[in-house]
Order: sequence, then C-alpha cells, then structure tokens
Amino acid sequence: MQPPFWQPPANLSAQEEQLVTRIRHAKLFVFLRHHRHELFDESFQQELANLYQPSKRGHPPIAPAQLALAVILQAYTGASDDEVVETTLMGRRRQLVLGCLDTDQPSFTEAPRTKAFTLTHKS
Repeated sequence: MQPPFWQPPANLSAQEEQLVTRIRHAKLFVFLRHHRHELFDESFQQELANLYQPSKRGHPPIAPAQLALAVILQAYTGASDDEVVETTLMGRRRQLVLGCLDTDQPSFTEAPRTKAFTLTHKS
C-alpha cells in the first residue's frame, strides 16, 4: 500500500488565524503552517513516498509530508518519541502544522522519529 499524498489547505482557517496570532514563541510552527504546501509539493512528496516498501500488512501508511513535519517539530522542540504522539493529540501548535486541529485521534500510533529511521535505513 502506497502512502497517501497530503494536500493541506494553503489558506488559514479562521480558527488557525486566531491560533497563529497567539503564538509568541516557537515561530517555526507559524512558518511551517504558512509554507507547508510549498515545502512539500507533489514532486517532493513522491520522493518521500518512494521510501515506503509496498506492503499489505500493518497500519495504513502516514502521509510522508506529515511524518517529515512531525520529525522536524520533534527535533525543534526536543520532544521525546512519546511526547510527539501525545502532542499530536493535545498540542494545538503541533496540530496547526500537521493539519489536525481539534482531533480526537492521534496522528501517529508510533513515534515519527522511529518510523522515519525505519524508512531511511531499510536494507
């Protein structure tokens, strides 16, 4: 199963606009929200998708662009693997960037850094 392409909206919703105006520190979150659709265009997402091995087993793959953003934010904040999974559910800044505001389901069931390592170090 190939991972899906991620097509987040370019324009901020009213809810996102309010959240962006409240972010005083950690401006990388705001930058990534404004530019994620440019940073992860279709051709780059295809390159990332090519890292996945076709498989019918396991969970459906996460969109590589979302996974990459989660890893960037993890490195930026110094969050542990467990914190990343938790903050995709409860952290509004992280939800803003990953396109999952007010979700009641975590975006990741395993740590993004672990998943990214597995993809980039396949044999």
